[in-house]
Amino acid sequence: MNDKTKLGLSIAAIVLCGGFIISFVSSSETSADFPDGGTWTQCNACGEMQVIDPETRGRFYDDNPSQMGQPMVCPKCKKGRLVDGLKCPVNGCFYVQAGQMADGRPVCPKCKKPFP
Repeated sequence: MNDKTKLGLSIAAIVLCGGFIISFVSSSETSADFPDGGTWTQCNACGEMQVIDPETRGRFYDDNPSQMGQPMVCPKCKKGRLVDGLKCPVNGCFYVQAGQMADGRPVCPKCKKPFP
C-alpha cells in the first residue's frame, strides 16, 4: 500500500467511527420509556400525565422524609398520588403494564393497538 491509500483508509475509518459514536450518543440520550432521564407518571386525582426526573423525585423525598416508601404527591394538583408507568407509542395512552397478543407482541392495554 502506498501512503495515499493508507491516508485515505485512515480518514474513512475515522469518519465511520465518528458517525457511530454520534449515533450511539444521540440514540441513548432519550427513550420513549424514560424521556429526558425521567419516568412517565399519572396523578390518580387530576389524571395529569407528566415526566418526573430523579432529581425532582429525590428533592420531594428529601423535603418530605415521612413520605418515603409512598407514592409521590402530584406537583400539579397537590392532592393525588403519582403512579409510575409508560406511554403508549401509538396513541399516547398511559399504562402501567403492557398487554400481550397471542403471538407474543406487546399491546397497549388501553387502546388495544400493537406496538410498532
